[in-house]
Amino acid sequence: MKFRSAGFRLLGVLLLFALGSIGYDLLRHRRIGVCPSPARGLNIRVYDDLQAVHHGRPVDWTNLEDTLLHLDDFLMAPLLRIGYRHRASVDAASWERIQRSILGFRYWMDQPGEDSRCYWSENHQILYASAEFLAGQLLPDSVFTRDGRSGREHCQSGRRRVLTWLEQRWSYGFAEWYSNVYYVEDIAPLCNLIDFSDDEEIVTKSRIILDLLLYDVATQSLRGSFVSTMGRAYGKNRMSGEGGNSMRGIIQAIWGFDLPVPDGKRMDGCFLFRERYQVPEVIKAIGRHEGPAVILASQGLDLAELRVEQAGRDQDARIMLQWGMEAFSNPEVIDDTLNYVDRHRMFSNAFLKDLISVDFTLLRRTSALPLVSRWLDPASNGTPLQCANTYTYRTPHFLLASVQHYHPGELNDQHHVWSATLSNRLSIFTAHPPWIRPNRVPPAEDPGYWVGPGRLPDAAQHENVCLLIYRVPDRPTMGEKGVSEFTHAYFPRELFDRIELRGKRVYGQHGAAFVALIGRFPLNYRTGSTSDLVQEGLETTWVCEVSDRSRDGDFDAFVRRMDSNHCGYGEGQLTYLSGGRRLVLPYGKLLRVDDREQPGQYPRHESPYAMTRRKAENMTLEFGGHRLFLDFAQQLRREG
Repeated sequence: MKFRSAGFRLLGVLLLFALGSIGYDLLRHRRIGVCPSPARGLNIRVYDDLQAVHHGRPVDWTNLEDTLLHLDDFLMAPLLRIGYRHRASVDAASWERIQRSILGFRYWMDQPGEDSRCYWSENHQILYASAEFLAGQLLPDSVFTRDGRSGREHCQSGRRRVLTWLEQRWSYGFAEWYSNVYYVEDIAPLCNLIDFSDDEEIVTKSRIILDLLLYDVATQSLRGSFVSTMGRAYGKNRMSGEGGNSMRGIIQAIWGFDLPVPDGKRMDGCFLFRERYQVPEVIKAIGRHEGPAVILASQGLDLAELRVEQAGRDQDARIMLQWGMEAFSNPEVIDDTLNYVDRHRMFSNAFLKDLISVDFTLLRRTSALPLVSRWLDPASNGTPLQCANTYTYRTPHFLLASVQHYHPGELNDQHHVWSATLSNRLSIFTAHPPWIRPNRVPPAEDPGYWVGPGRLPDAAQHENVCLLIYRVPDRPTMGEKGVSEFTHAYFPRELFDRIELRGKRVYGQHGAAFVALIGRFPLNYRTGSTSDLVQEGLETTWVCEVSDRSRDGDFDAFVRRMDSNHCGYGEGQLTYLSGGRRLVLPYGKLLRVDDREQPGQYPRHESPYAMTRRKAENMTLEFGGHRLFLDFAQQLRREG
């Protein structure tokens, strides 16, 4: 009895301790406010001023008031370019104001202050790191007022993160793979580092990574339209290169495809006004090659690879790797996330505030957070940009690209799984949208309607055919308000020369390109829309086949051939017969073509232009009589 009594007393003490700990944490949480998000609707003139001063036009520098009051990493890139290249054109009073803003800026999450800025995604990391490095180099003896450190000290802090970011891109590629909105935000800081860094290691390594990024652009573009599968993209970025490709100005400057381009008053100005980087001839030749070509590649890491890849790295490097792939709450990273957020007072950041719901000392000290993450499986567990095995088929008339077997059934975030680009004006794709509130008209006004964040399909491609299976659960997961019981395709009638909608099939002609979409169930345009092609059902399939006049002669012949192609789905298996080929996609398993299983994982590069294994020591790009040899660790970059 005495042992039992003592056991009850111990249990009571433990229970009181647990309740006290939870109570303390709840009181602590109540004292944490949420910082306001960055202001909008401002008179931001720094891009205009950079363009004007670059072309020798007079500038009224007093118009930078909003820029300096609301300075962020996007604005710091052109501001530092002005400071380095055009300091003599800035009057003394204006330069004093600019300098104060540079000295008072918060360059990383570990520095004093709280805000709701995003520091951690792949593009933001290099923007902030390059800004700190270059600001410190520009003002080495000045005191940076936020933390009292000198410019030299900030230069060293920025240097460490710049080199970490560059090394991670060399080793793993881009988590935000082929993003026509975010690649330009990597290019700007790389150009600044190349033009202004006094550190030759940073200059050479920045050139190498810029080479690899532009290789991606060269291989994933159709006559200058850079719309492919993407790690992160918004609605307009998926629909056309004309309306959503932020890389247009850069592409035009390199390849001259005679596309309508912006005026250099945005982030691309840092590339357009660069001085020390020349695009290698082999990359120019690859971008002009029209194919046909099969281009395979591997970008990024899987969560399961993080433990090995992070071994021996410091906390900043680990956070850059996992947060750069948008992994916050997953079991593999949640302990690191909570420790970093707590240590640097970041629960007040509007992007991260929901993490407070699991910030309990008892969970953290008992290592229970990974179990909680698995049990709750919040929507944020679907945001990571994991290893992307991409398949691209490019011809003179179309580009079909997809990411293979990318975590089917999991929550989507901004992932763009596949795309058929027919011209700079038109790319088509499918998606599973988020739940739309009843009576919401039109649903397309929802910012996630064409982006997600619904469920990811199982997708696989062989040359000009892409197969997709969507399996949508009938119940929402934590963080979802509901589940949309349909998938849909962007297939705008007004942009096609001809269109035929026949039950489960739709065919379109756009110039010399022909495209077919085949569903499991009937396809119908949503009422009031001429672009939103809906297929009802929780378990839907789509087959996309793209062709052109050189293959089928004319559109009528293409339609007849498509009508004769068998397409069937049963017991979780999608079967499609076309052109003498039999393609079979069993959900969750590898694609088979004529009974031969196709690989689902690729090397870093496998194409007519490059053959490179993952984490290679060196890489060679070769095409059209041109060659580029790259060795990151040895800082070698040789054209031949």
